Amino acid sequence: MQLGTDLVTFYNPDFWGVSSEVEIAQLAQQDGRAFWMRLLDAQASTGVAGIELTFPPFDWRGAVAAFGSIDALLNELGQRGLAIWSSFFPDLDRIPISEHSASEQRILQSALDAAQFLSAVGGRVLVVGLPCRSTWCADPVQFVDMALAQPMADLLNRMGALTAREGIMLAVHTEAHSVCCAPRDVDLFMLLTDPRYVSLCFDPAHIILEGGNPTRVLDRHLERVVAMHWKDASGIMPLSIVIDETIYAKHRPYFRPLGEGDVDFSTLRSLLENAPLKCGPILEMDSCPAPEQALQKAAAFVRNTYGLTSGTDA
Repeated sequence: MQLGTDLVTFYNPDFWGVSSEVEIAQLAQQDGRAFWMRLLDAQASTGVAGIELTFPPFDWRGAVAAFGSIDALLNELGQRGLAIWSSFFPDLDRIPISEHSASEQRILQSALDAAQFLSAVGGRVLVVGLPCRSTWCADPVQFVDMALAQPMADLLNRMGALTAREGIMLAVHTEAHSVCCAPRDVDLFMLLTDPRYVSLCFDPAHIILEGGNPTRVLDRHLERVVAMHWKDASGIMPLSIVIDETIYAKHRPYFRPLGEGDVDFSTLRSLLENAPLKCGPILEMDSCPAPEQALQKAAAFVRNTYGLTSGTDA
């Protein structure tokens, strides 16, 4: 079976021989081609063929700029037996909720640009991250209610209609501490969005961090799941955790290698047999110092979960 990975797996300074995440971005700016050649070579060495592009410097615009054109990028991918399956869309999280309305045309154009790129390279899914909640009992208090969710759901519907015309499914990612991760919040956004235009990228590890049961959430929304990030975690993060620009780094101590956390992957796999998946399992392990070894170990776990023994993608 074909396996893929989110490129956040390679977002670790140790892998790049630098001392900070800022310096990773600087490497890409200094010599984008060398940066992407090393990244693609490393992934190709693992036998994991699918790619989910993510935030800069691991984004689609950076990849195209590094090689000069989409055709040149496809040539580099083809030489290594790699393919782009999906891409993460961070705009809704990067733009404050209060500015979504004023920024709507810019957001829609950005989503269309990303969808047209994915269509050109044979991708299937545009994974969208939603904004973070505010810290519990912050002043002023933020409520994830109909008043907050409805305008965002309307925007997601319009984004999904644009991407659908390009043959690309828009899928909301269940990111911990976003407005769409706690089970009730996932239910709310799945209720308010049109299932013909807005799907779900399911991430069980993040649901664990929010105190949810991934099996129950997946079962309720199975018909919306077009992609799943295979990621494990243990423990519920404190309700009082400060949600700021460091929240994603605060998630990392809770993540575990596949099979070593609280996610019941065997049951999830059985459920996924009836999901309208558009790609294979996407391995996601945040910021691995040794991503090649981590991907090979994770791939072996997934194949074992599916009762397969092959050491490479078939």
